[in-house]
Formats: sequence, structure tokens, C-alpha cells
Amino acid sequence: MCSWYPGKTEPFNGDFIQRHARAASLFNDIYVIHVTGDATGKISGTEEDTRKSGGLTEHIIYFKRSSTPWGRLMAHYRWLAISRKAIRKYITENGEPAAVHVQVPFKAGMFAIWMKKRFGIPYVVTEHWGIYNDVELLNYSGRSKTFKRVTRSIFSGAEKFLSVSKYLAEGVNRLVVKKNYEVVPNVVDTNLFFYAGKNEPAFRFIHVSNMVPLKNPAGILRAFRNLLERGHAAELVMVGNTDQSLQHVADESGLPERSVSFKGEIPYEEVAKEMQSADCFVLFSQIENSPCVIGEALCCGLPVIATRVGGIPELVDVSAALLVGAGDEASLADSMEEMIKNQSRYDRKKIAENAKSKFSYAVVGKKFDEIYNALPAG
Repeated sequence: MCSWYPGKTEPFNGDFIQRHARAASLFNDIYVIHVTGDATGKISGTEEDTRKSGGLTEHIIYFKRSSTPWGRLMAHYRWLAISRKAIRKYITENGEPAAVHVQVPFKAGMFAIWMKKRFGIPYVVTEHWGIYNDVELLNYSGRSKTFKRVTRSIFSGAEKFLSVSKYLAEGVNRLVVKKNYEVVPNVVDTNLFFYAGKNEPAFRFIHVSNMVPLKNPAGILRAFRNLLERGHAAELVMVGNTDQSLQHVADESGLPERSVSFKGEIPYEEVAKEMQSADCFVLFSQIENSPCVIGEALCCGLPVIATRVGGIPELVDVSAALLVGAGDEASLADSMEEMIKNQSRYDRKKIAENAKSKFSYAVVGKKFDEIYNALPAG
């Protein structure tokens, strides 16, 4: 049961959850149910999309909703009705599942509670949502009483609490409910993200994100300008921008025209190729949970420069990364300079091998299998 999941209306919504499902399906039969309302006009009524590949079946149901206050209220009740119908249909056709795995407790976890009470089916919860801190604007503390009550109930009723980082799990324990947890990381598709060597002579930094202010891409551009002013020859590739605002920042910063490339949103496969053509990955966020892009960069053998925030320190060590303070552009420029001067210090092939042993589909899928098999029988 997934609160977020990629589909035709939102192709990048929870793609990391889809990768978790694919990993789990290597060892178990996984059936995904995701119900989502669409207010963009792409959906005219109610549409269903069911896809099966190996041990994974994805059942995604779309329904039309309005963005008005009344429309949002009615959409909630439609979501409830459609979700319950999809669950009953699954049970009629396949029998009761051995367990339910909730990805992002609010709101899909409501049905895990119902299935536990109605059928005695145990459930586990994986949380990805980075709201359990004081940095995120719309954080947990500022949510409604209903949100908090429902979220607390879902965590409390779970047989197992899984988190993609210790940082996030400790936030849940501090703000929601005390609950033992296990960290199961995000997955990297190592068939795409792997060490491939590099032929380009210029030293190339790469940043990949959705370019929202919390990622601080403008700070990366200013630090890169600082680096070039010190006399170093380097390139910077920015992947994920959806408008020209950052191009304007680059122009106003006086960066040479060909020193920065803005690639926009590109397919997952092309992101891997861009990483394989780079020398160092840069992430300058104000807050992070457990960013997939760091795992992807490491699997490509890239050393990483990132901020010492959230769950990032859990993902890297000194053999593969330099960490800086959030917002410290001078330290970022210093670290970029250090990467150029000491690039031979980093064994890119070994970085990739170590990352694969942590983030591959097979490794994460096996962890899920062990967790599922340890659950009580329904």
C-alpha cells in the first residue's frame, strides 16, 4: 500500500518506492496498490492501470478530482472508497496476503490498520517523508491534530518500522512515537549506475536534483565561480532544472558561458550516463533524509561533496566524500578545489564496488525478504 508511487500523472512521484517494490519482488510476490487523484485534467473519470513484471504487479488507479476545498474533501472519500474496493478485489482474486508493506504511512497506512483489524494481517511501515525535523517548512510539528493522530496510530500498529535513514527514524521516535526500527536504504539500479571509466579530459562536477531552494543550487553556482576565480579549469553539469532561473543566476555570477551546462529533466538512463562522465558529485542541501542521488553517484564510482545534514553522513565515509556545513559556500569551493588537487586519492572502482554491496536490488531485496519472513503469521 503506497501513499506515493510513480504513474502517468506524476512520473517521478516516489520512484524510489517503486525501486523498493522491484527489489522486494526478487524474493517475494509483490502486489502494489496505489490510488491517486488528479486535478490537472489528464484524467477524465476513473482509470486503472495494471502492469506485471516477474514477481511484481503494480495496480494504479487514477480518479478525477477538483482542487477546490470541497473537491479536496470529496476526493478523500473517493480515495477511501476506491482503495477499499481495490483491496477487496485483490483478496477475492488472490486470497489474503501474508503481509502488508506500507510505503509512507500517511495515508495508505490507514488501510493497513483496517486489514490488520478485519483480517489479522500484519503490516510493516517504511517511511521516506523528510518532515520529522525543524528545517522542512511544512514539518510534522506544524501538521494538523488529525494528521498526527493518524500517523501515530499507523506507526504504533506496525509489526516493524523501517526507515531509509537513522536520522529520519530518530525524528519519528522523537516527534511521533517510540518505536524500534531497522534501516533499509534506498535502491540503486546498478545495471544503469556503475563505474564505466571516463574519457573527457576536463575535471567535471555534477549536481542532480529538482533544484528547489532547499537543494541550494544557486550556492553551488557561486562556489563554482569562486573555484574558477582561483585559476582552476573545471566544468559543472546541472541536471534537473525546469526553468531558466538558474541560468540567470549563472549569467549574473559572471560564470564563463561554457563552464556550466544545464541539462534540465532527463530520463533516468541519461542521468546515469551524465554521472559516468563526471569526476565528482556535489549536493549542497539545507536538509536531506537519505538522497538517492548520493547512492547513484557512489555506484558510478564518484567521490561526493555534500553537506553534513540529515542522513547524508550515514551514506558516506572519508574514502569517498568530503562534507561541508549547510550554506558554507567558501568551504564548498575549498572542497571542490581539494577534489581537483587530490583526485588520485579516490579509488573510483572501489567506491563503486562498496556502493553496490549496499544499494543494489539484490542486497535490499534480501533484507526485505528477511524482514517479511520474521513477521508473525496472519
